[in-house]
Amino acid sequence: MVAVARTLENFAGIVGADHVREALPADSVGGVVPRMVVSPADDSQVAAVLAAASADHLSVTPRGGGTKLDWGSPPRRCDIVLATSRIAGIVDHEPADMVCVVRAGTRLDDLQQTLATAAGFRQRLMLDPVHGSAATVGGVVATAASGPLRTRFGTPRDLVIGAGFVLADGTIGRSGGKVVKNVAGFDVAKLLVGSLGTLAVVTDVAVRLHPLPEASRTVVLESSSIDELCSFAHGVARLQVAPSVVDLHWPERLVVVRFDSSERSATLQADRVIREVGGRVLEDGEAASLTSRLAGAPWADLGAVGGLAVLPTRVAELLASIAGVCDAVVMRPLLGTGEARFAPDAEVAVHAAALRCGGRLVLRRGRAGGEQDGEIDPVALELMRSVKRQLDPWGTLSPGRQAGGI
Repeated sequence: MVAVARTLENFAGIVGADHVREALPADSVGGVVPRMVVSPADDSQVAAVLAAASADHLSVTPRGGGTKLDWGSPPRRCDIVLATSRIAGIVDHEPADMVCVVRAGTRLDDLQQTLATAAGFRQRLMLDPVHGSAATVGGVVATAASGPLRTRFGTPRDLVIGAGFVLADGTIGRSGGKVVKNVAGFDVAKLLVGSLGTLAVVTDVAVRLHPLPEASRTVVLESSSIDELCSFAHGVARLQVAPSVVDLHWPERLVVVRFDSSERSATLQADRVIREVGGRVLEDGEAASLTSRLAGAPWADLGAVGGLAVLPTRVAELLASIAGVCDAVVMRPLLGTGEARFAPDAEVAVHAAALRCGGRLVLRRGRAGGEQDGEIDPVALELMRSVKRQLDPWGTLSPGRQAGGI
């Protein structure tokens, strides 16, 4: 207890006594309860906290909204949770250039509301990850979380154009900038996307923005045939249309296609889909009700949740193999990616089905989280470990959370 008190006092000298406390069971990361929670206010305080932790051989796990702390593997150890809640707010917004720099602890919902109400502009960051209302921008980047909008706008890796970060030894760095076409030097910002806090603490992010659409039209096709659902989705891809969402939901047995554009464009695109490949357009109220009902699937109930990836041409084969052992599946047929919820004892079957289809399963929430060493290409695994050794040689940041125990 004396040692813990002395350590609390040391970090209180950096961030203030009101922003350091002993950890509670609710602060656990993957079941590992830390010794304390420290809340720095800016880059310099983050740097001082990490430098002190490294000097004392203490491990640090960054935390944003805490919505995805069970992603990845449990850390081998966690002495300090570094909360980013005080590192919040918009640093710079250039609406004419459609870029924004935002601090990592900013809640995604708060950012979207601010961007949507900017005088003379209606914009948003086109990311809609699960638990988005409580998620922070830094957390979304660190977990590479995305949602239905991924079909058109991609993942955080596609929308992040720069980042400020702090390495484990307290070195403050920046990668990229505030322009979309930025190719100078090594893109560390992209490297940090999906790193689960194992390489650096992200303190701010520069992102691409898009206009808020004027209108939306939703087309659905319902069928008990997986082949028919996938054929419909790929039929949409062959048309000269630009859907924001193409999601296949099972066991709901439907494909949802949404067009976000001007009133005229959204209507024309929806009508073309119906005319050439089928389906029906939902009324606005029916579309809103369906969106609300499907939101967060398959995360909306208990069970293990895994991310799936396979070639788009083999989505039907994969879904047919796992439909009987999964409680809920959402696939993005045009990308070959998706997520499934299943009982823990069905993990082996889902994993085997993904391998048979030439794909992969990565546990997001469940027994172990992440792939096992034997499932990762050994060359890729060694490259990942090499990057970790270069940026965090003492294993200070989130040791063990990344795939392969990195």
